[in-house]
Amino acid sequence: MYVKKETKDYIWIIPLVAGVLAIIAIFTPTAHFGSGGVTWDWLMWDFTTMRVIGYEPIIVFIFELDFIVPSIITTSAVLLSAVNLFILSNTTRKRNLNTKDFVLMSIISAVLSISIMIYYSIAMGIAFYDGVTIESSTFPAGYHFWVEFKPSFGIILPFISAILSFVGVGLFRYYSNRKDDIIPPRMVTVRESVPDKTVTVKNYVPVSKPMGARNFCPECGYKLLKANTNFCTNCGFKFFKI
Repeated sequence: MYVKKETKDYIWIIPLVAGVLAIIAIFTPTAHFGSGGVTWDWLMWDFTTMRVIGYEPIIVFIFELDFIVPSIITTSAVLLSAVNLFILSNTTRKRNLNTKDFVLMSIISAVLSISIMIYYSIAMGIAFYDGVTIESSTFPAGYHFWVEFKPSFGIILPFISAILSFVGVGLFRYYSNRKDDIIPPRMVTVRESVPDKTVTVKNYVPVSKPMGARNFCPECGYKLLKANTNFCTNCGFKFFKI
């Protein structure tokens, strides 16, 4: 079988990187506060660490419903987006995915990542504004979370993951539509008899049935979504009708 690596064959790396970024975001602070030797990092799954110079760091889970619910929803959604991207990367690497499915799965992850982080930002702002008590320290109602805290990588990385997903869609569609990026079909030597002599020519491996009568590529077995096509969109095999 003719095998040639093209740019499109490496697009599976894009959703893989996007998925890894989503996973990193789960374990990276979404918000950071630092002033006068005091630092406070807040992760999306309701896990916070406070540090004061000269003292042991304090690790706290906020046991208030206004914080727990957004944290569970956000972490679950980001994790789901990452798993979807890993599945997308694996199926694309194995070349078992057509353009429509690649676009759909990429957009789902991108939209999910963007929308859930917007929800998380709003929910945290509302919860903090209503007041919260942490380690016997009370923050009265009226505090604006995103004034006291600055966005950190945990909230930025999902957006980068979404951007990469959209980039993957654009590249996948671009290289899928390029005629010169189709992998050349396998060539074989065919002997054709003509009056008084035998001529050896190079030709494509013939397909015994018209493409309208089959729904898979005879070269790689890839399922064809369109009848009467001239090339396999998976391996580039040219269909020779006889």
